[in-house]
Amino acid sequence: MLKSVFKIFFIACGIILGGCDKKTTPQSDQPQGRPPVPVIVTKAVKRDFPICLSSVGRCRAYNAVDVVSQISGEIISVDFDEGALVEEGQALFHLSDRRYKANLKAAEADLDRHRAQLAIDQVQLERSKSLMDKDYISKQEFETYSTRVAQDQANIISAEAAIERAKIDLEHCCIKAPFAGMLGKRVVDRGAVINAMERLISIRQMMPLGVDFFISENDFPALRRQFEANERQLGLEISLIADRAVRTKGVLKFLDNKVDAESGIIHLRGEFPNETYRFWPGCTVRVNVELEVLKDVVIVPAESMKVDNAGRPYLYQVRADEASATKHRAAQIYPEIGYRNQEFTTIKKGISNGETIILRGSMLLGNGSDVIPVLDGVPEGIPAGAPGGVPGEQASQRQKQ
Repeated sequence: MLKSVFKIFFIACGIILGGCDKKTTPQSDQPQGRPPVPVIVTKAVKRDFPICLSSVGRCRAYNAVDVVSQISGEIISVDFDEGALVEEGQALFHLSDRRYKANLKAAEADLDRHRAQLAIDQVQLERSKSLMDKDYISKQEFETYSTRVAQDQANIISAEAAIERAKIDLEHCCIKAPFAGMLGKRVVDRGAVINAMERLISIRQMMPLGVDFFISENDFPALRRQFEANERQLGLEISLIADRAVRTKGVLKFLDNKVDAESGIIHLRGEFPNETYRFWPGCTVRVNVELEVLKDVVIVPAESMKVDNAGRPYLYQVRADEASATKHRAAQIYPEIGYRNQEFTTIKKGISNGETIILRGSMLLGNGSDVIPVLDGVPEGIPAGAPGGVPGEQASQRQKQ
């Protein structure tokens, strides 16, 4: 019995040792039989690349006022459509002017009366002077006539001022736009009787528009140096947050005179023409201040850049390979990157102008994977209003934050 147990034990050991002698076939990095991966590719291009500071701002009208009536009266006509664009001096309301025409006639009549009285008193003054020289009247009587003439002259000046006031009131019967802009919603109707200084409608200047935004005090020294070097004007790229395709160019015009102690930001203001009226006062925009432009640098879309587990940026380049089933393989490249923004990254070393890189579809790729490239298009440089670039290391830190 004991011999049978030992026999079974030795047979089992032999089986185990025999299995250990078999050599295992090493697995390759690229599993055999993996199908090719279709990918979207694009070309690296060499273009000028703007270095920008990016911020969020809000559009504002340079002039925005409430149109009020400077006199009281009945509105007899409303001469505009709500929300319409109007020119400076364009008539908006007409008030009844009958009372103000009557006031003007009364003031003119007072002026004529005072002029007539002045003529009479001047004649009396001349007569009294000759009589005083002959001692027919006293000096006190002569001074009385002289005082009457001075009083008549003052009355004439007062009457002329009354006429001027009456003319101004008559002009105010036609309420006009103080500047070119867009009207809001009117708050009174035709036939309403209004008082002086009563609000009638609002108007906002639409062209040009201002934009208020801010930057960190850490970025302020570089911006201020460029601002002073460029005669206190820097270019702006402005785009709507709601529609990034709506973009325009502007100019930085103003730096605030202090840094906010609580938030550590400084407020800025720019200006842009808004000739197409695509921007509206109060709308939120992305603002990029152009500090400088890098000349002739290799640019790739930011979407093509990936980050490995060690935090190193890389991308996939498509290389021709006759041994591949598709004649194309993906090569994992760790380039030296420069400045980058939300849309583009500059390459210092590792990728050259015109080389094909993978834009999308790299989730299933490894180094050497067979790929089926589909060309997405060659980017034609930096579009107007592209978000501003920051140094690569700084951008990574800000994204982590």
